[in-house]
Amino acid sequence: MRNTNVFEELREKASKLPLLPGVYLMKDEQGTVIYVGKAARLKNRVISYFHKSPELLSNHDIKTDLMVSKIADFDAIIVESEFEALILENSLIKEYMPKYNIKLRDDKGYPVIRVDVKTEYPAFKIVSIPADDGALYLGPYGGRQDTRKALAAVSKALLVPTCGKNIKQILGKQRPCLNFDLGNCRGYCQKKELADDYRNAIAAAIDVFQGKTGSLAKKLTKDMATASDNLDFEVAAIYRDRINAIKVLQQKQFFTEEPIEEHAALYKEKILKTHQWLEKALKLDSIPNRIEAYDISNTGSSNIVGGMVVFVKGKPLKKDYRRFKIRTKKGQDDYGSMKEVVSRRLKRFISGDEKFKPLPDIIFIDGGVNHASVISNLLTEMDIKIPVFGMVKDEKHKTRALVTPSGEEIGLAANPAVYALIGTIQDETHRYAIQYHRSLQSKTMLNRNPRLKTDAKASKGD
Repeated sequence: MRNTNVFEELREKASKLPLLPGVYLMKDEQGTVIYVGKAARLKNRVISYFHKSPELLSNHDIKTDLMVSKIADFDAIIVESEFEALILENSLIKEYMPKYNIKLRDDKGYPVIRVDVKTEYPAFKIVSIPADDGALYLGPYGGRQDTRKALAAVSKALLVPTCGKNIKQILGKQRPCLNFDLGNCRGYCQKKELADDYRNAIAAAIDVFQGKTGSLAKKLTKDMATASDNLDFEVAAIYRDRINAIKVLQQKQFFTEEPIEEHAALYKEKILKTHQWLEKALKLDSIPNRIEAYDISNTGSSNIVGGMVVFVKGKPLKKDYRRFKIRTKKGQDDYGSMKEVVSRRLKRFISGDEKFKPLPDIIFIDGGVNHASVISNLLTEMDIKIPVFGMVKDEKHKTRALVTPSGEEIGLAANPAVYALIGTIQDETHRYAIQYHRSLQSKTMLNRNPRLKTDAKASKGD
């Protein structure tokens, strides 16, 4: 049995670790690394191994208890982010092949990421065991959930498709999916001319997973400069976005030892400052704590719908979301459809419908000055005073500004917190509306093709 004094020394050593991302290496009495793990907060994770006395060990399973009983010392490496911890953990497991990493893995083994770089459109796939098939395998990584999160983060940052479709097979045959609409993909399935850029994005993602972010950033910076010299500013902008994405993946994530209540207070303070900025910049009479946002979704003259989302003090209030089937407008008429949706929402409030209380402090419309103007005029007609602003996107479908009904634009780039909030609201509104539209389209298809009918049902609109 391990000496109680050694156990207490390990617990004391763990208590001095910072609440920062990192990797820890557990060692036995011979100094051999027997386990490598990662953590978002080193102190919390490592000290958890030494909470109980040696006699009681831990609340882990038998295999973990056995590993803990063999620990004589540990080392810890602080890194810049959780993502970097994942990459370093993978590297150290490969280097040391720790005994208990092998024993504690699940029956399927550690996950690896497979990518067949020989194909025209390589795609990432999480698999259990590498095969001798000529494909590139990245990893192994500590767990499937972490691997999925890492793959999703890198894919989103570098605009690598995650739809799982065979791009070569559907090239130019289908409209782009929701990922393109949300600005998370360049729409590689639409143009063969984007094939080279697709492979460049895959190559960049591979470099990130291999920990080569420094050399990748230098290469992208050089490519951006070359594109700018050639006056190809669209390509230069793509490189710029990738450089910024890599910086986000590398960014530091600091934690403190403050109580949860203090973290909550800091969050509330941040949200308050964000809404105070909106109050001042938009010249409002009060802080806009309750925000409603609207979007229209359609792909033709049928099944046109509207979505309404609600954010209260910076957070989505999903129980207050509402969706509407357009009833009075025939064909595509975004302005008329938007007017119908907001009008019906306000009339439900006036009628005393509890599902539509209270009114918002401010209304955001997915669209430009004309959309904002139409809704502003509607509110005037109904003698309701609520400020209205359009949410304007740039050519990359990213929110860039708010616009008044009279055409005055309020830029958001100067305040990252506000920029992030408005972008989140606009993306969520679009997602909610298009999700409802697609559910109705599916129902229509099933009704036209009885043999395809399932139990799937589209939700009713308000």
